[in-house]
Amino acid sequence: MAHQLGLLLLVGALATHGIAILFLQQVGALVHPISQQQVLERHAVAQALVLHGDPAQPSAGLRAMHANGQRVWVSDQAEVAPHAMQAEELAMAALLRERLGLASTTAVWVQLERIDGGPARDQLLALRQWSALQMRISIALPDGRWLNSWQLPSGGYEWWQMLRFSLPVSILPVLLIGYLFVRRILRPVKALVHATGHLGRGERVENLPVVGPREARELTAAFNRMQHQLLRFVQDRTRMLAAIGHDFRTPITSLRLQAALVDDPQLREDMIETLTDMRTMVEETLNFARDDAAEEPTEVVDPWALLESVARPYRLTSPCPVQLVPLPADAVMAVFRGRPVSLKRALSNLVDNAVRHGGQARVAIAMETQGPEPMLCIHVEDEGPGIDPALLEKVFAPFFRADPARNQERSAGLGLGLAIARTCAHAHGGDVVLTPRAPTGLRASLRLPL
Repeated sequence: MAHQLGLLLLVGALATHGIAILFLQQVGALVHPISQQQVLERHAVAQALVLHGDPAQPSAGLRAMHANGQRVWVSDQAEVAPHAMQAEELAMAALLRERLGLASTTAVWVQLERIDGGPARDQLLALRQWSALQMRISIALPDGRWLNSWQLPSGGYEWWQMLRFSLPVSILPVLLIGYLFVRRILRPVKALVHATGHLGRGERVENLPVVGPREARELTAAFNRMQHQLLRFVQDRTRMLAAIGHDFRTPITSLRLQAALVDDPQLREDMIETLTDMRTMVEETLNFARDDAAEEPTEVVDPWALLESVARPYRLTSPCPVQLVPLPADAVMAVFRGRPVSLKRALSNLVDNAVRHGGQARVAIAMETQGPEPMLCIHVEDEGPGIDPALLEKVFAPFFRADPARNQERSAGLGLGLAIARTCAHAHGGDVVLTPRAPTGLRASLRLPL
């Protein structure tokens, strides 16, 4: 935004100067207004020296005015012969009469021309050459002599001379003020973007200071209110679930005691097994719900060390069912901020599913770009029976069973593993995606933004 606004101000200033230059050219000014004033002042001084100076040395003061090819002198002959003056020459003659206090009948001849002698108006309309203009002037004095001069005025069409001064004077202050103004506006916005990123990863963010322009203050205040409302909602839900879980445990325990008094052994065993399943479902549901309100602080996490901790328990089995794909020799492993216990739980669930249904798990780390930001991807692959592509999203629902092929045993779980893994990923601003493998198997990808 700062760069765009700065570019906009620069383009606007250049356009303004361009329009002004085109206007000056359209009005036909051959001589720059500043040069006109210099010519008028020079002739006023020269006339004062001639009329009121030392009569014995009338030309001494005039010689002091000679510089850079310009000169003023007194002669018995007019330097400029009478001729039909053009509009610019007539305007200059009128200005000289006014500045010198001359009568309208006083002869004043002005001739604008190129230095090579050609007409000045041809130069403006056709040649467009720079610094090629000269002005010759002859003014009649009361004693019959002529005050003559050669001038080298700056052309009104020499836009580069105008821009050389006006551009730095006008644009630099505008850009500086614009930069400071945009920086003041963007400071709270940048803080809000930074806080939103942390909040998207499940981190607790301190209230942002409500500063800046009115719109920025309103946005910051709305963000603070939203964060408080989210936190209050999660806390209320957690307290409610904790109360429900506590209330469920009491009747389940009572039923277990009553089931133990049943005389039929088979019926007693079935009732106790059902009650055990009910208790497990209640506890797992509470654990799943508490993940959203986890108080684990975020810290810098090394992805490879995280995978090593997940695979370590499986190395007690021979052969080890978990294979970690080594990183390339030139690979640079990125670190990110997250909650290691939550991430370990998500990865453990994905690896457990792969080992349970495919016999082994192959785990690899990759860096991918998804949208505007890079992603850290951890792929867990198995060679099991796979999942029907139509059910790839439904399996993330709590207690959902994909198909009988992947759930032939009671040890298949309660259907919360993938739901918990995705919840942990969402808490870090990421996701878990399932992809079928050919010819058989499944790939579970944990994607986390860096």
